[in-house]
Amino acid sequence: MAQTALAKTLFFRREFRAFRAAAEQAILLNPMDGAKLGHMGSFLAYSGDWERGCALVERAMQLNPRYPGAYWFPLAYNAYRKGDYSEAVSVGLKINLPGFFPTHEILAAAYGQLGEWDAASQSLSEMLKLVPNFGKIARVLKSQWFAPEMVEHVLEGLRKAGLEIAD
Repeated sequence: MAQTALAKTLFFRREFRAFRAAAEQAILLNPMDGAKLGHMGSFLAYSGDWERGCALVERAMQLNPRYPGAYWFPLAYNAYRKGDYSEAVSVGLKINLPGFFPTHEILAAAYGQLGEWDAASQSLSEMLKLVPNFGKIARVLKSQWFAPEMVEHVLEGLRKAGLEIAD
């Protein structure tokens, strides 16, 4: 648990080299802990090691068939990152966390990129019900999780979905 806490702290401090070492150590200490694999895999993906991170999340899903819906997020964002917006929607629809704004965010961004305006508008509306000022805080909020190029890519999709985003 301590190694996992260290890894998460390093992630949010944006010390990715140290984070990755701590995450790998946490995984090594208990490679059968599905929850740890899911969390560390998600953070590894968001830190830029998408292939390793998503593989760990998929392993966590195999270890625990009752995994949390949040495990779908790195897989959806990875598809989005690759420009496979249809796959991002397909995976995003599996998340099943309607009260959690990123569920609607990934869908709105992917639908926006696809030009599916009705679906994009509906997802955007649901997201704004949960975070009404999202357009004002989007860049700061997303920068806590993603590298700048991914932040801009997500914001691009949200703009296409109809969201006004402050500079």
